[in-house]
Amino acid sequence: MILVTGGTGTVGRQMVPALARLMPNEEIRLLRRPSADIRLPGLGLSTDDRRALQSQVRVIIHSAAEVRFNLPLDEVRATNLEGTRQMLEFAHGCPQLNRFAHVSTLYIAGRREGWVREEPLTHNAGYFNTYAQSKHEAEALVLAERHLPVSIHRLSSVMGGGGHVEQVIRMIPFSSEFPMLPGQPHVPVDLVSSEWTGQALGLLIAQHFEAGAIRHLCTGPDAAPTFGEIMDTAYGAHGRRPKLVPVAMFEWALKAAASSREWRALAGLATFLPHLAVAQPFDPGVTGEILCRAGLAPQHGRELLAAAMAEVLA
Repeated sequence: MILVTGGTGTVGRQMVPALARLMPNEEIRLLRRPSADIRLPGLGLSTDDRRALQSQVRVIIHSAAEVRFNLPLDEVRATNLEGTRQMLEFAHGCPQLNRFAHVSTLYIAGRREGWVREEPLTHNAGYFNTYAQSKHEAEALVLAERHLPVSIHRLSSVMGGGGHVEQVIRMIPFSSEFPMLPGQPHVPVDLVSSEWTGQALGLLIAQHFEAGAIRHLCTGPDAAPTFGEIMDTAYGAHGRRPKLVPVAMFEWALKAAASSREWRALAGLATFLPHLAVAQPFDPGVTGEILCRAGLAPQHGRELLAAAMAEVLA
């Protein structure tokens, strides 16, 4: 049996059919509320139900997460950190378990500059939001596991589920009201589609699982548009562009002008906009090679950007 958390999310809806096709002899069970709750001891299941489920599970894919960026840290930790802890505890009671795939995010890099590679990542640079911090803490919990066959799959910015990049794009027609945005023209903005991400995740878990591995599901900087290209696509030679400024200046201005209408509108996006000012190229690494050999190279990020921009500006 394959047990999946987060199977009804943006990526999960694409991953589950891929798993069904690639592992046709395995039953797929989605763990979701109200029958179960990953935040609770024993997942909120009765002892009999939990033991019956544990006796059948061979693969666990933990992709459920609280993805809102602006929640208090304790609240988001309840799902992203403690939920991961409870899933690991559950996994220890599964005698047939041969795979535990933890779905993480490349944005655990937080405010840290530089390449993000397929290796454990530690830093003290801080984070732009509580989501990234809680996911980094959860990843550390998984990496510390010594008795389970665990792997980590870090996702890039997924297009197709109304995520943060799409919200930024939707904001563009109104952004002439904003005097500045955090950003650097040369920073790559790594974009992947939800369809590709779900299929790639299914393939990696079904056919290329490796205990201890860290997998990156991204395009890499060579196939990612830069923030400057995003601005050029949005504005061309027309319209008033917001000034691009360093993160520190943007955050200072946001606090100083918090009472104005324009800045109140922008504050809702301020938990992830600063990523556009931090150079963090994502390395596809070995995973990129595996997916290319399997005929599953990601769509170029510029194509995803053009499609999303056309939809917004139509």
